Amino acid sequence: MLRAQFILLALVACGGAHEAVVVPVVAARPSPDAGGHLNDPDLNHTYKKLLSIDWASAKIETPAEIAELWTQIAPTGDEWSLQLDEVPDGPIANALAIELLLEGNLSCQAPPVSCTSPMPDLPPLDPTATIKDPCLRRLLALWSLQQLGQVASDRLAIIAPALRQIVALPPPESELVVAALIAASRNPGFEAELLERAWKAGQRPIVNALVGGLEQPQLIDLATRLHVDGALDGLTAKTNRDVFMKAIADEQLQPATREQAMAELGGDDDTLAPDLLSAIISLTKSPSCDVAAAAARVLEKHGNSAYVPKKPRSTKPAAILRGLCVLAAYERDAPANESSLLPGYLPKKGLELLRVGYDALSDTDPDGDGDVHTAHTSDLIDRASASLPDIASFARALQHCTKTPCTTDELEFDLTIKEGLLTRIEIIERPPCQKP
Repeated sequence: MLRAQFILLALVACGGAHEAVVVPVVAARPSPDAGGHLNDPDLNHTYKKLLSIDWASAKIETPAEIAELWTQIAPTGDEWSLQLDEVPDGPIANALAIELLLEGNLSCQAPPVSCTSPMPDLPPLDPTATIKDPCLRRLLALWSLQQLGQVASDRLAIIAPALRQIVALPPPESELVVAALIAASRNPGFEAELLERAWKAGQRPIVNALVGGLEQPQLIDLATRLHVDGALDGLTAKTNRDVFMKAIADEQLQPATREQAMAELGGDDDTLAPDLLSAIISLTKSPSCDVAAAAARVLEKHGNSAYVPKKPRSTKPAAILRGLCVLAAYERDAPANESSLLPGYLPKKGLELLRVGYDALSDTDPDGDGDVHTAHTSDLIDRASASLPDIASFARALQHCTKTPCTTDELEFDLTIKEGLLTRIEIIERPPCQKP
């Protein structure tokens, strides 16, 4: 299935330290060229076989015989791909592949995430690893799935338990999960089962990318029961309106998915159907600031500006933070010529805007704060011309913030709220590796 193969290639390309399966292709050695470059020892390599196995007499009738054949191959971390290159295609490779998959032990443990290595990834393969090492076994499993390709129903029933275990592996594993899903892609019912298992294991980007090839009933089930965002990509609001109506109210779907569902339901009609209008009005109170802001945009587009974000009547800091959160999401993607609504939150004197920059390489202290790495600036922004600073980061910081300061990995926003008005914002650039 081309879609699955494309995803596999994309994930391998983005895998960083992940070691992809590469079966070397050894070209036929050319005839000697006396005095020519083909006799250069640095260019004209002689490849020596690594395995002394008589493949013609190899026995693969029982699991014990196949296990013994793996023992003879004895793959290692530094030579496994060259060793497997000597395995003849066909029944022997298939038998080895099935036996290894059924034996399992494929979970290669990722090292702990640290501040200096924030993205989890699989560890590098130990050159001395043997077939008992899970990190080598996952590579052998990738080779095995490559041998089997898209598995027919009779063989799929044999390796089904192995595929169920593989797709339940959590991130950062990705290549092996995709390969297992490709193997099952000729059986949509089983593929849907594996996609569900992968989703529950946290493999959401993979599932979102591969789910579109399922049949409509399976997509509807995954969208409504499991809240799989990608399932909606294979459906349309025109033919599955009830599914989309449920989706816009589903707080377990991603905000972007719900926003797209709202847009599709609204379409280009000048007026909204009564049930849709009522639902979108309700969404202006969604816990998600992004969804609330998107609902206000849809209503405004259809001539109802009553729900454009305004400063709340309550003067409690939590209410003001919520209002600013929706406002930031609303104005983040606003047209360039649209005036900001922030002045409604500000006192007459305007907004104090303080910034604390951070420079790890600085060796001077121009602002005299005693820290050579920080630099302070301060401005008073006129109320009439004020707008939200660093709006994309500001919106992200306030998404789940109930008490100031509100943070992202890069910035800290310390808001001063007095008598229901925003009087000051201090934006602090966070030093590297300082997480919220």
